[in-house]
Amino acid sequence: MTARGASTDAEPCIRRLKLDLFDPDALTEAVQQAEIEHLQLEAGAFRGELLAVQAKSFIINSGCYSRTLRAQGSMPEQTIVVGAILSAVRNGCINGYRFGARDLICFPAGAEPDYLLPAHTHWAALQLPQSLLARLGLSPAPCRQPTVFPASAPGCAPVVRRLMRLVGAGADGAVRDLFNEVKALAADLMRLTDPGRGIAGRPAYAERLRQLRCFEQFVGGRIGDDLRIPALCDAIGIAQRTLEQSFQDQLGISPRR
Repeated sequence: MTARGASTDAEPCIRRLKLDLFDPDALTEAVQQAEIEHLQLEAGAFRGELLAVQAKSFIINSGCYSRTLRAQGSMPEQTIVVGAILSAVRNGCINGYRFGARDLICFPAGAEPDYLLPAHTHWAALQLPQSLLARLGLSPAPCRQPTVFPASAPGCAPVVRRLMRLVGAGADGAVRDLFNEVKALAADLMRLTDPGRGIAGRPAYAERLRQLRCFEQFVGGRIGDDLRIPALCDAIGIAQRTLEQSFQDQLGISPRR
């Protein structure tokens, strides 16, 4: 990990980290002030890269991992997190919503994400304190729940491009005058999330997510029993095919595994 400069808006502190093994503690710190637990879902060697650019009034993070992960936890209180999928080999899923390359994900303050992050997904996130948005004259609550805006949604592409520029500037060390770009991104975000524009997030898979959690709760106290998938599906009222699809969407594995 390397650091450069002071933690101010003029010269943010830059930290880079390369991982040669799966380290949940290091991944938990990928988004500062968040409490996220990670689980590696694929066997094999783990490699990861993380970047953090921390200024006085905002934080930029980005990362990419060689193995598929599931993550659960809570985002920072009093902070909006704007995430973008810069590139992806295949779609992931968060809180019942699918996401793919160049999609945008907005987390309200204190949100509780539950997501599947496929291997080799390059992501970026910008932490915007609600107090900063208020100083800019913008709404401190652009969304009420984690929301995925597809790349095709009007107004999504400018926000993603700005976040890509912020990450690139941090990676290159060209960190001066980032604050104006952050302010412009925040203004674009408010236009995107303005309910008057009628822009909706990606269609939800929330019902399948609910079914998956119901299955997990039912099985949780019966790990030592002789469990049969068809019988379990009957017990909780879920079609086996639906359950299998839910597991693939959310976890990338089968219910039996």
